[in-house]
Amino acid sequence: MHRLTFIRRGMTRRPVRSALLITSIAIAFFIYLVLTSFERGFLGGEVESERLVVSNKIGDALTLPISYSDKILALPGIASATYMARSRATYRTPSNFLGLTAVEPDSFPAFIGDEYDISAETLARFRQTRNGVIVGRSIATQEGWVVGQKITLNTSSFFRADGSSDFEFEIAGILDGRKSADTHFVMARYDYINSERGVDRDTVSNFGVLPRSGAHADDVIKAVDTLFANSAYQTRTRTEAEFMRDFIAQFADIATIVRLVVGVAFVTILMIVANTMVFAIRERTKEIGLLKVLGFSRRFILGNVLAETFSLFAAGLGLAVCLAYAAIILLREPLHTVVPDMSLAPATVLQAIGLSAVLAVATAAIPAYGAMRVPPHAALREK
Repeated sequence: MHRLTFIRRGMTRRPVRSALLITSIAIAFFIYLVLTSFERGFLGGEVESERLVVSNKIGDALTLPISYSDKILALPGIASATYMARSRATYRTPSNFLGLTAVEPDSFPAFIGDEYDISAETLARFRQTRNGVIVGRSIATQEGWVVGQKITLNTSSFFRADGSSDFEFEIAGILDGRKSADTHFVMARYDYINSERGVDRDTVSNFGVLPRSGAHADDVIKAVDTLFANSAYQTRTRTEAEFMRDFIAQFADIATIVRLVVGVAFVTILMIVANTMVFAIRERTKEIGLLKVLGFSRRFILGNVLAETFSLFAAGLGLAVCLAYAAIILLREPLHTVVPDMSLAPATVLQAIGLSAVLAVATAAIPAYGAMRVPPHAALREK
């Protein structure tokens, strides 16, 4: 008899049980695939850019003097540098949040040029309009904003001398993101914000740095932080990916949450499948003994148990991939403002395949060992 015949008969012996096992495995891997895709999208996935971000060493919420800009740009190994002041803002209602970044009109577009598309016409209008803003496609579509429209945003970090935090802007253009980049933000001119606010004037949240071609990021990071090591405002320079991970970690350790949930799901499934396979092998004691009487080797018995377990995991994983792909498509738009790059990446699927192989071996170990130890005479005494 062919091994596939044994696998098919083993899985169809109790079809309801097999279906439940496949469903359990699928649920565990569905949780893994969706949460891992959420984590990758939330944290930015694999960031290929060499952009560096300079912030206050004490904390990202603290500011730095804008005078640092020229000193940073004068360092060797730096191609360009820019600065920005960040604030959370609301539009119309206190619960309608968006990001507001005050930037330098000439240098900042080049800093984000590999991630966003900004037309020359939009940039020209942005530079000519003192209170002009460039808005992301996502927020513009959500609010129905058009070029030339005037909007008022309430900010959480920019305050006028009279204590007001309302700023009126004119939309100079709309930008689009590449590779599903986040576009739920507004980009204003720093000189306008800086001239209007009564506190923290001439300070910025971060500096953006682009190393020269051939320059090592670690050398640039060390040069920047060494330059301000003994100043009143010491700096901490990181890659953009590290900066975003640290920023998000202030609110929630997404990676730890994902690992805990996935770990609990896998341990539970491991126990369920292993326990079920042990009982399934006990039910086949007579058959296994008969196979040994007929001359089938222990290795053949071991292979049957492993093959059946791998088949269960393969079926469960295949179902999980289909369900996760459909779920991510449905969740992508509603979660776009929170997770701009949520997708089922091939790397995530490959990791799931590797995990399924490891779990299949771990699950089959005990029942396979038990099957190998069944003596030939068990075929005679088993009722």
